[in-house]
Amino acid sequence: MSGLRFAPLTSDALGAVLELQRESCGPLMHPLGEAELSDMLAGPAAGHGVVLGALTDRGLAAFLAVQFPGRAAHNLGRDYGLPEGDLDRALHFTGILVHPDRRGQGLHRRLIETAAQGVLPPDRHRYWFATVRPENTASVRGMLSVGMRVFARRPKHDGHDRLLFVRDLSAPAGG
Repeated sequence: MSGLRFAPLTSDALGAVLELQRESCGPLMHPLGEAELSDMLAGPAAGHGVVLGALTDRGLAAFLAVQFPGRAAHNLGRDYGLPEGDLDRALHFTGILVHPDRRGQGLHRRLIETAAQGVLPPDRHRYWFATVRPENTASVRGMLSVGMRVFARRPKHDGHDRLLFVRDLSAPAGG
């Protein structure tokens, strides 16, 4: 995996992110909309989220889209039972996409670990959430590999059953 670097993406990367999503988003994924991606690409200063890219000399190999849902109705912290005051400390991993040629190289885990080391300060975002279709075994393994655990199973986004994952950064990994 030489030549791979990780960096927050900006609004000018929207086309590359959408193209990678078209190439990589299979039937087990819920594609992100252009407006949703644009909000996250505006960066953490705008308060909506961030998109971290795994880049090679040939372009975008993978990305992690992270949403800061605040107190929105769709905040998974509500499903988890967080008190209203803690909802602002939640974030959602809304999309992790890896180019088919780069799968099996641990990019899912490396994107989350890289984000956690600098892009996602734990003092601001204590709770990590994600949803994964149960049949998407690669993504399930990826979430478990970064210490997340399943706390529920219910329909979300596209009406399909999803496993709801959480990691509370104040607890030991997997707790």
